[in-house]
Amino acid sequence: MNQPLKKYVDVQWTAELDALIGTVPDRVVAERYGIAPRSVHQRRRKLQIKSKAVSRTAAPRWTKKIDKLMGTMHDTDLAKQIGTTKYHVRSRREELGILPYVAPPLPPSEMAPRKKLVLTQTQQRKLGTVPDTQLADQWGCTAGTVTRLRNQLGIAPFIEAKETEWTTGMLNLLGEIPDGTLAREYEVCPVAVKIKRIELGILPYGKKQMDPEPELPAHVIPLIGKMTDKQIADKFKVNRVRIRVYRALHKIPLADYSNPTHHDWTKDEESVLGTKSDGDVARQLNIPPMQVRHRRVVLGIPPFDRKEKVCWSAARVEQLGKMPDQYLARQWGYPQADVRSKRESLGIPPCRHKERPWTKAEIAKLGTMLDTELARELRISQTGVAKKREELGIPPFRSGGPYAWKAKELKRLGQIPDDELAMELGLSYQFVAAKRVELGISARRRSDLRWTKEVIKKMGVISDAQLAAELGCSTGLVKQKRQQLNIPPFTR
Repeated sequence: MNQPLKKYVDVQWTAELDALIGTVPDRVVAERYGIAPRSVHQRRRKLQIKSKAVSRTAAPRWTKKIDKLMGTMHDTDLAKQIGTTKYHVRSRREELGILPYVAPPLPPSEMAPRKKLVLTQTQQRKLGTVPDTQLADQWGCTAGTVTRLRNQLGIAPFIEAKETEWTTGMLNLLGEIPDGTLAREYEVCPVAVKIKRIELGILPYGKKQMDPEPELPAHVIPLIGKMTDKQIADKFKVNRVRIRVYRALHKIPLADYSNPTHHDWTKDEESVLGTKSDGDVARQLNIPPMQVRHRRVVLGIPPFDRKEKVCWSAARVEQLGKMPDQYLARQWGYPQADVRSKRESLGIPPCRHKERPWTKAEIAKLGTMLDTELARELRISQTGVAKKREELGIPPFRSGGPYAWKAKELKRLGQIPDDELAMELGLSYQFVAAKRVELGISARRRSDLRWTKEVIKKMGVISDAQLAAELGCSTGLVKQKRQQLNIPPFTR
């Protein structure tokens, strides 16, 4: 297994190593000592040494010894061996009329064919608790076989969570440089940088207002924080990054996730299989639908047929084509495909009126509150509300005339985080941040908290989340300070 490349802080920069930098390309130094190329580049800039560029025009001196090696190995391997580029090797080989190297066919395996893996109850309970490759080594099969069986049971893979270690230097750069630049400098995920910046209430680089709220379906927003981001993304086909950004902007904590374990089926539970959809059975038993489907297939039970259960009364048939299929399906609790199939079988054209019908009471609310609030109340998109309001010529909601800033309020700008001041004054976060930037006042970051002796004494005595709630900062900030002071975490 390849060892991970060393980062800048993990390298012992000896005099011998520093003397080599600049005499050969950074890539060569990185490969020789197992260092990340970015770290070598950073070290060279710190030493103010010019880079050693690789010549891409001059071809090496071709000797008979080198020519004999043409076609005996891949051009890339030969180029690395003689210290040149693949382009020069390929050009020389074609000039000599030598065909490219083709690896010989692998000899037929002498191993007996693998038997079909049948998992016991004990083995099924191990799925998802350790990596699939580790189980494959224990059971004498391929990792793909373990992964396939785990997916059939609807068990999530084992993922070793590794939190990003946010140093003081990284936190100080948030908002001072673009998120992508910070991510590349410290080799972290750009999304993680953006989320961290939003959690600390720091404006984007070069912007005067916070990141815009991502567009999400109205029926998804109430579930954020109650279901895990992955569960919402998988169920409603929504980008998980948008959910994470929305949670950060609204300070919604992540929902607890418990890794699904193998379900021990009873005879009463097996009797329900096939009498309703796999999804309904999964919700009833609180297990993943894939486990229900797998058990039904093992027992040879055919899937539930909704078409036979749909009751098409004369009143329902009369509504076909008068409203969109998706609205009727949602109203009756039928699959949209069944509604469309029934309509098409009767030769009824689809409803072309896709706009949602508005009641007089709903129209009266337009412009009396923010479009986002009304959209959340009516469970439709913000765009739909704004479009209807603009069609009727209704101006957007405004809290009133220009806000008159008081002297004591202006003095507090930059003294406390913008979102806390906005909450006290009943203003939007963006409005407070824009006023602070206009006056040239630097933002008060939560990383600027004064860690008093009283606060430090509480570390490890109570949980990081509880202390963060008292201080009005993020849990990660408390955890980072506690680790800097080598204080063990709170344990019950």
